[in-house]
Amino acid sequence: MATLLDFKTVLTELRTARNVLPQETAKNFLGFGGSKVYKRDVARALGQDLIDICADCVNALADRSTARFNFNDEVAVIDALLNIQMVTKPKAQVQRLHAAALALRGHCQTTAAINRVDAVSTRGDWNGLKAIDVVMAELNGNAGRLTAKQLAGRAQLIINNAGDPANIDDGDGWNSSRRAVVAEPLERVPEESRDLVGAAKEASLDARQVGSLAICHATAAGMINILGRKHATYKAGGRGPVLREQARALAVQLLSDHNKLYLLHFRCTAQADGHSFMLCMNHDGTVTLSESWANPGGNGLFLELQAGKVLRGRAEISNGNAIGAVNRIFDESPAVRTQGYTRLSQAYGDSVRYELRAHDEHAEGHDCGDDCRANDADISIVVRARQLTRPATVRNRLTELRGVYDAIR
Repeated sequence: MATLLDFKTVLTELRTARNVLPQETAKNFLGFGGSKVYKRDVARALGQDLIDICADCVNALADRSTARFNFNDEVAVIDALLNIQMVTKPKAQVQRLHAAALALRGHCQTTAAINRVDAVSTRGDWNGLKAIDVVMAELNGNAGRLTAKQLAGRAQLIINNAGDPANIDDGDGWNSSRRAVVAEPLERVPEESRDLVGAAKEASLDARQVGSLAICHATAAGMINILGRKHATYKAGGRGPVLREQARALAVQLLSDHNKLYLLHFRCTAQADGHSFMLCMNHDGTVTLSESWANPGGNGLFLELQAGKVLRGRAEISNGNAIGAVNRIFDESPAVRTQGYTRLSQAYGDSVRYELRAHDEHAEGHDCGDDCRANDADISIVVRARQLTRPATVRNRLTELRGVYDAIR
C-alpha cells in the first residue's frame, strides 16, 4: 500500500516532468504513419491532468475530513491518458512524464479506498451565509450587458453542466481529475450534456427561451456537486414502500443533525419521469427550498426565471417544518402526500404528478387525475445528500464552471 509520502514524491516528479518539457518540433514523428508529431501544449495539458489526479490522492490521504475516496477509480483515468498515442509510445521528450504516470498508476492500484464517516463538520464556516445565496451571488457576478433573464439562463446552464444528468447517482462528487484531457471547453462538459451546450448557450441568452433550460434532474445533479463535500454521498430509497421508508429515514436523520449541514436531493418518480427538488440546510436552523423544472414559461431555481417563486409561502422553512413535510410525502394517503409535496416543491399541486404511471400525459385535453397514478410498488423516492463543503470551495468551483461557459464560442 502506497503512503502519503509516496504520492507526494510522484506529485513532485510530475510537476518537474511537466515543467521541463522541451519546445515542440515538427521534425520528430512518433511512428504512426507520420501522422503525429510532438506538441508541447498537448503534453503540458496531459501533465496537468496527471498532477490533478495525484493532488486529489494526496489531499484524500492528508485531509482527515475526506470521507470517501477510491484510489482504484483513478487507474481508469490514468489509463485513458496513457492511451493517447504520444504517451503510449513515448518519445524522449515525454518519457519522464510517462514514467511518473506509471508510478502514480501503481500507487493507485495498491492503495485501499477510504470509506469513513464524516470526521469534520463545516457547519461553522456557514455562519451568516446560506449556500444557495452563495451560488446565486457567484453566478450573477460580472453580468456585463446581460439582462436579468439572460443572466439566469447562463446560471442555469452552468449548473446543469456541473453534474451528469445521465448519471445523477455518480458518487464521486467534484473531482478535478475528471476535467478534459485536452484544452477544449466542450470536453469539460459531460458527453450526455453536450447537446445542451451550443444551442443551450444560445437559448440562455434569449429571454424567450431561458425557461426551457430549467431541468430538474440536471439542476439537482449539478448543485449536489457544486455544494457537496466530494466523495461522500449518502443515498437511500427506491421503488416500493420498503425502499421508500429507507429514503424517509435517511432524510429525517440528516435534517435532524444539529452538527452538520446537508444538501438533500429528492428524486420522486414512478413509471414516468417525476420531479427532483432540493432541501439545503442553513446555519440558522432553516432549510432553503430550491428546484428547477422544465417549463418554457419560466419556472426554475432562479428568481429571474420565475415570477411565482413564493406562491406557496416562504422559500425557507424551519428544520422542524421540513421534517414534518418530508414525513408527509411518505404517508399512505395521497392527500397527505400532496400536503408534503406542496410544502417542499412548487412544480405541481397534486402528489399524482410526482407518481405518474406511464401514459400519454400530453394528449390533447388530457388532465392527469388520480387514475394516472402508478401502482404503489412502482412509486419511487430516492434521497441523495452530501454535507456542505466550505463557502470558499463553492466559489472556486463556480469560478471554474463559469470560465468553461465563457470559453464556449
